[in-house]
Amino acid sequence: MRIAVTIFSQVIAIPVYLHYWSIETYGAWVLVQSIVSFLTIFDIAHHNYLGNEFLKTGRHKREEIGAVFCTGVVVAFIVSIVTFAIVCGLTYSGSLSQWVGMDAAHVQQFETSLLLTCGTWALTITFTGLLGRALNPFGYFPLSAWSGVGFAIVSTASSVAAVSFGAGLVMTTAVTCLATFACHTLLSVVLLRIARQEGVVSAKLDMAKGFARFGASLALGAQAGLEILRQQGVRFLLLPLSGMAQMIAFSTMRTGANLALQGVGTITGPLMPELMAFLNNRDQARTESAFSVIWLMLCVVLVPAVLVVQYAAPALFPLWTQGKIAFDPLLFALLSLGVLVYALAQPAIAVVNGNNLIREQLMIAMLATFVTVAGIYFLVPLAGIQGAALALLAGEAISLFFYVRSASQWLVGSAMRWPASAFANASLSLLVAGAGMAAIIIFQPYAGLCLALALCTQVVVLIAYWSQLPTIARQSASAQAARFLPRLLRKRLDKAVGSTS
Repeated sequence: MRIAVTIFSQVIAIPVYLHYWSIETYGAWVLVQSIVSFLTIFDIAHHNYLGNEFLKTGRHKREEIGAVFCTGVVVAFIVSIVTFAIVCGLTYSGSLSQWVGMDAAHVQQFETSLLLTCGTWALTITFTGLLGRALNPFGYFPLSAWSGVGFAIVSTASSVAAVSFGAGLVMTTAVTCLATFACHTLLSVVLLRIARQEGVVSAKLDMAKGFARFGASLALGAQAGLEILRQQGVRFLLLPLSGMAQMIAFSTMRTGANLALQGVGTITGPLMPELMAFLNNRDQARTESAFSVIWLMLCVVLVPAVLVVQYAAPALFPLWTQGKIAFDPLLFALLSLGVLVYALAQPAIAVVNGNNLIREQLMIAMLATFVTVAGIYFLVPLAGIQGAALALLAGEAISLFFYVRSASQWLVGSAMRWPASAFANASLSLLVAGAGMAAIIIFQPYAGLCLALALCTQVVVLIAYWSQLPTIARQSASAQAARFLPRLLRKRLDKAVGSTS
C-alpha cells in the first residue's frame, strides 16, 4: 500500500510542483528534504540501534525493553535538540546556503523551510519512531507500517494541495509540517496506550547506559551518513559539478529507482523480526526461506518492472514532466540496475545490520562511498550525469560484494551457511535486466521484441531459481503469494507446490 501511495503521489505531485513552481523553487524543496535526511542521521542511527537491541532482547524481557526504551527516549530528545541547534547555527551563519550553491533569490525561503522541517522532526519522530520500534517485538509492526501509509497520504496531499492553491515554498512547508505534527500526535497517544498495556513504560532511567548506547550507535550514524551521501547526497555533489537543471533531471529520473528502493524496504522491514528469531535459533531452513522471499521479489517483480518501465518511459516521461526534463534512457537504465544490485544484497544486509555488526557496516559504507564520490568527481566531467549513475552502480556493486562476504562469515561462525546456489540463480536476473535494457536502448525500433525476449528469459531464470529452493522456502513463498490470489488460483498453487516438493 505504501508503494502504491508513493507511486501515485509521485505521479501526481511532481507535475504539480513543476507546473506551479520554477525549477529553482522545486530544486530548493528537493534540497530541504535531502538535507534533513542527512542532518538527522545520528537520530535515526540511535533509533535503529535500539530497535535491533529490542529485537535481540525478545518479547519475554519486557522490563528490560521498557528500561532501555524510556532511557533511550530521553537521550533521543537531547540528541534532537542538539541537532536542531546545529542546524540553526549553520542556517543563520549562511554557510549551508553557500555550500549548496543556493541563489540569493531563494536563500531566505530555503532556510526558513529547512528550520521548519527540522523542528517538526525533533517534535514528532523522535518519540513515535523509537516507541514504534520498542513495540515491534510484541507484534505491532503492522500498526507502524499502516501508520506510515497514512502519513504518506496526508503529507503528500497537504503539500500538493498547498501548491495547487498557490502556496510558495515556505507556506507549503508549513502546511506539510502541521499535517505531520497532527498525525504524529495522534499516533503518540495510540502507541503510548499500547506501551502501557504491554508493560514497556518504565520509570527506571539509567542515563549512563543510555549515552553509552548512543555512543555505540555513533558508528551506525557515520555509516548511515555515508549511505545517505552515497544515495541522496549525490544531489549536493552534482549541483556544483553540473548545475541545478542537470541535478533536477538526475533527481527526477531517479524517482522510479527510489520507488523501487522503497518497495524493497517493504519486504525486508516486516521480515526483520522473524529473520532475527530464525538467526537466534540457528534455523538454517527458515533463514533461507526468509531470504527466498526477498529474492523472489527481485525475480518476480523488480526485474520485469524495470524492463517494462525502460520500454515505456520514452513515451511517458515527457508527459509526466510536461516536457521540461528530457528523458535519458542510458541514465535511467544505470539507475535501475543500481536498485537491482541493492535488492540482491538485502538478505546479506539484513544479517549484518540485524546483528549490529557495526564495524563491518562502517567499513563497507566507507569503501562504497569512496568509490561513489570519487567516481562522481572523475566521471561527471567526462560523461555528465550518466557518469554519476555509473559511479552509483559501482558503489552498489562494492557494497554487495562485502556485505555478502560479511554475512557469510557470520553465518559460518554461527554453524550456518550462506545459500550460495540460490544467490547465484537470483544474480542471473541482474544479467537479464542489464542485457534487456541495453537491447531496448540500442535496438529502439525493435524495443517491443527486445522486451518480450527479455521477459521470456527472465521466466526461464525464475523457473531455475524456484526449482532449487528448499521445500520450506517454496511453501513460505507460496503462502505469501497466495494472500494476493483468488481462491481458485490459490488451490492450484498449493497443488503445484505439493507436486514439486
